[in-house]
Amino acid sequence: RLGGYPGAFRDLLGIRVEEFTPLREGERVRLSDGTTADVWTEHLHLDGAESLATYLDGPVPGVPAITRNQVGEGSAWYAACRLDDAATGALVDRLLESAGVVPVAATVPGVEVVRRVADDGRSWVFALNHTDAAATVAVHGHDLVSDSRVDGKLELAAGAVAVVREE
Repeated sequence: RLGGYPGAFRDLLGIRVEEFTPLREGERVRLSDGTTADVWTEHLHLDGAESLATYLDGPVPGVPAITRNQVGEGSAWYAACRLDDAATGALVDRLLESAGVVPVAATVPGVEVVRRVADDGRSWVFALNHTDAAATVAVHGHDLVSDSRVDGKLELAAGAVAVVREE
């Protein structure tokens, strides 16, 4: 597509990328939101989007690194670099908050918690501990796997699974 990267998504994202700027092996750049990135950066121009973070150093200091473009009732976000793990997690947290997504239950990384709700309003919480350590999940109901009552604290052993019918 003519007109530059990101092609068909330019209008949706509200940006235009002028140039890719790879980084040397081991090189990192700092972003204005306190996060860091590696591998590559992009020299982009805003075309309707707002800048949420800029590069503080590296090949394109001052250029937007993370953008958001309001589209209808939603928004389209763009990261013009490879964020490190912590920065990726922070961005995902911002995306979830922006979208109004809240967790089923507060827990630790590696513990998956999903709620399923039937048409009649009954609900079940599925908890899967993918870690090597025990974890606690805040839920009330009856654990169908262990056939036991759960009064707010489900103790989930390493590698364990629980299905709690909520009350």
